[in-house]
Amino acid sequence: MKRTVAGLTAALGGLLSAPALAADVLVYNAAVPASGSPVYSRQSMVTGDVALAIGYFDFGKHGDGAFGVANGRVNIPFAGAWNEELEVAGLADFVEDGYTAIGAFSHTYYKTPAAAAGILLGASSLDGDGALTAGVEAAVFMPSATVLGHVSYTWGDGSVEDFWTLNGEARWYWNPNTKLSGSVSWTDWDNAWMLTAAAEHLINATPISIFASASYFTSDSGDGWEVLGGARYAFGPIQSLQGHDWDVPFAAGRIISY
Repeated sequence: MKRTVAGLTAALGGLLSAPALAADVLVYNAAVPASGSPVYSRQSMVTGDVALAIGYFDFGKHGDGAFGVANGRVNIPFAGAWNEELEVAGLADFVEDGYTAIGAFSHTYYKTPAAAAGILLGASSLDGDGALTAGVEAAVFMPSATVLGHVSYTWGDGSVEDFWTLNGEARWYWNPNTKLSGSVSWTDWDNAWMLTAAAEHLINATPISIFASASYFTSDSGDGWEVLGGARYAFGPIQSLQGHDWDVPFAAGRIISY
């Protein structure tokens, strides 16, 4: 069941880079999504965010308790429409013999005004056992919604088996600063599924957003659920939550670590 608990927590992770760097680099990418949505604008050379959250999980006879997660991402456009996004994700639960996970991922992708697609590479430590991941991901940007897809394969070490992961996510923007989203993930390790509903709101005239999510897990080992809430600090020119999600579109830490 360690694997399933890993799923519930894995990853949002804590990163790295300083907001001051973004303030110093004011070079822009001229790409603007073709959707015509006014929420998008030119992209800073350095854009990203850091987030902290706390949650509670319950897996019945397998245990329950509180956990904390942190994540961070930095996106750097290069060579025209090519982008490099770096992500770090980490989690720890607050129970006896608790579970910990940390992962680092690179997203190398090509982005047009209406879509993005690229390659994912990553390395993780799942409760002390290593894992390497390679995959592909894509996003389609629309005036008030974004749809994302992810397929990857992970090579595990120790108690971590090799596994495939598939994920789909839909984001709907009630307004440019308020997002509702839903996602479905599946891995063939223990035939595990994760279904998540989430909401996020960027506080007006600030770079800070608050978010909450609820997830249901089912696998050959049993079922469980979790709730999670936290805050995110975005850096770089922030026009809106929807515009920031276009600047930094991908996040794989949670998908892989679950």
